[in-house]
Order: sequence, then structure tokens, then C-alpha cells
Amino acid sequence: MLGDSITHGTDWTERLPFLEITNRAIPGYNTDDLLDQLDNLDNIDLASFDLISLLIGTNDFGDPRFDRAGDDVGKRICDLSALMVRSCGPAQLIVNSILPRGHHFSDRIHAANTIIQASLPDAVIYLDCWPALSLANSLRPEFLLEDGFDVHLSEAGYDAWQSILEPVMIGVVGGK
Repeated sequence: MLGDSITHGTDWTERLPFLEITNRAIPGYNTDDLLDQLDNLDNIDLASFDLISLLIGTNDFGDPRFDRAGDDVGKRICDLSALMVRSCGPAQLIVNSILPRGHHFSDRIHAANTIIQASLPDAVIYLDCWPALSLANSLRPEFLLEDGFDVHLSEAGYDAWQSILEPVMIGVVGGK
């Protein structure tokens, strides 16, 4: 599993005991950080996995150093995905849509997700998480961890994400 604090924030080995999980998500990561990590994968062989789940992009919004446009973030994630497909051999890449957060980011997140869904390499599975986690263009209140941010998931939020991610993962590993 690759991504930022959202992916990092739960014990996926406990949630998905039928899989051998390696969670390489790093809190605070944005698309630049993940690209740097992929360029320096001396300690991880992407081709050794059956599947790779990627959730990245939320930290490209709101950070004053970046605060990127949605189309830019969408393109960056598609470029990262293409690089990963070339590096991951037979592993199936699942790209999760950028999750909802506060209303003030929703237009840019929708723009990014639209580009991601339309432009991912054919070999990649796109998982649209928005319907399961959103309410009126933001993260459902019951799925929000009360930590002062508008993006981190509560246990109920992770349950909702897992409910849509797990069947996709089972479909991948069941077919291998």
C-alpha cells in the first residue's frame, strides 16, 4: 500500500488478514514525495507484490508550498501510475480516487479525480471512493477523525473505504 497519512492511519494487516500487507504510506506525502520514493526504490521491489493500492493527492491541496490545481494533481497521479505500471511487473495497481475533505477543496478534488479516471493506463483499476465516503461534497462527518484536519478518517471511515476496496482486492488475488 502506498500513499499518505490516510493510508498510513490504520492497520491494514488486521483489516485484510487474507493478504500479506506492506504499508509504505508516509504521513504528509504528496505526489512529489511519492515520485521521489519511486525513483529510489532500492529497498522495495514493486514486481514482488500481487497488487498495489495507491491513494495520494490530498496533500497537494491546501499546503501553501503547493496548493495545486485539480487538473495538475490528476495529471501527476496518472504520470505516477504509468511509472508504477512499468515498474510493478505482474502486480495489479489499484488507484483510489482522492477522498473527499472540506467543501473548499471539492471542486479541485473532483477535477483531479475526473482526470485520473479518464487518463489512467488501461492496466490500472480505478476505485471511485467518493460515493462511499462523501456527503454534500465533503467527507461524511461520521467518517472524519476529530484531529483538527479535514481529511483523516475515523474507524467508521476506514470501514467504509475497506467495504469498497476489499472486494476489488479479493477479485485481484482470487484471479491469480
